Amino acid sequence: MNRTTDSKRPRDWATIPNAVTLLWFALVAPVAVLLVDGSRPVLAVVLLAIFGASDWVDGALARKLGQTSKTGAVLDPVADRIGVAVIALALVMAGHVSIWVALGIAAVDVALGVTYLMVRPSHAPEVSWIGKIRTAVLMAGILLVGLGAIPNLHLFGVAGQAFCVIGAALHLLAGIGYLSSIMCGPRKA
Repeated sequence: MNRTTDSKRPRDWATIPNAVTLLWFALVAPVAVLLVDGSRPVLAVVLLAIFGASDWVDGALARKLGQTSKTGAVLDPVADRIGVAVIALALVMAGHVSIWVALGIAAVDVALGVTYLMVRPSHAPEVSWIGKIRTAVLMAGILLVGLGAIPNLHLFGVAGQAFCVIGAALHLLAGIGYLSSIMCGPRKA
């Protein structure tokens, strides 16, 4: 059986990359609570690092193991968007990031989600280079903001806030590209 053929694999969802995605998605709530609580910033940073790294690892594993799947193609970006939105909200609640950063990220994601559901494209847009850079910048910003919550590491937090603003701007640019792809691409019958 060809491991990369989605239609021939009856358990499309049962892959190692999807398990990694679910694992890091399970970290979202504990990380958010730790960020808002603020009493264990080192643990929050460690979990943020795992969260950020595993977002890259799941895709790399899918390609390396030949386990790309339709489920993973939907699960990974949805979990990524929800995870980043929840963590951004937690950072706002903890006073580490401007509410405008979180609202900007959420507005783009809501607009894309609604448009996707209304237009019903035949496939999800391919991840763009701007989207990849955006993700790296946002993940770095979130991690730096988390580091800034550790005593005597305030400057990391300042740098992280700047990264988050840049990441939010890149998120808007990537969102415009994805919106164009959704609107101009083929539709489901």
